[in-house]
Amino acid sequence: MMSDPLHRALALWGVATAITAAALMQWVDIPIAEFFHAHRGTAWVGFFAAITDFANGLIWYPLCLIGMALAAVRHGAKAKQPDPARKRKELRAWLFMIASMASSGIFINVLKFAFGRQRPKFLFDGGTNDFLPFGGISIADSSFPSGHTQSIWTAMLALSFLFPPLRPLFLAIATAVAMSRIVVGAHYLADVVASVFIAFAAVLLWQRWFTKDGTSVTLIEPRFMKSS
Repeated sequence: MMSDPLHRALALWGVATAITAAALMQWVDIPIAEFFHAHRGTAWVGFFAAITDFANGLIWYPLCLIGMALAAVRHGAKAKQPDPARKRKELRAWLFMIASMASSGIFINVLKFAFGRQRPKFLFDGGTNDFLPFGGISIADSSFPSGHTQSIWTAMLALSFLFPPLRPLFLAIATAVAMSRIVVGAHYLADVVASVFIAFAAVLLWQRWFTKDGTSVTLIEPRFMKSS
């Protein structure tokens, strides 16, 4: 399996992410958290506080369900011009997004339970930055990795496959919202870095699985592909 280029690349990326996260925890996370904590209440921190909840998965799962419902209505048997092939393609695309988000979300919660890293609020309220693994702390209070970062990056990466022309916008949204988790003091930098990798791994692996029969999950083709 490791001879597969994708698996090999993800393995190497995973090792690099683990090393980077460990280094950030040791030398970088706390100074960055203290910097943003000292600037709380400023206008630019307020901006990130306003966008941080866009990472909530409760936004993106309903979007998938709406997409599936529209596919059934627009291309189903009761449509003016039924298109079963298009219906299957669209349902498959939205299911790809759901699978990516759900699997990576479950994995994130397993890691939160296993590591039990205290959120930055514990640093500022009690001066602690401890690891309380395997139930020593609730998942809600566990910081590593960042669930919101996983959610927004998985959603935006999946949408980038569904709608490639909008990929720059999706990646900009993912970056801004992930940064907000650090700025508002909800997570450390290492938490975000680890979650970005998990999101990429989930989306790339599921994208390969859903397209292994040659069926694309792309719903809007880029212009250069249409003209070729």
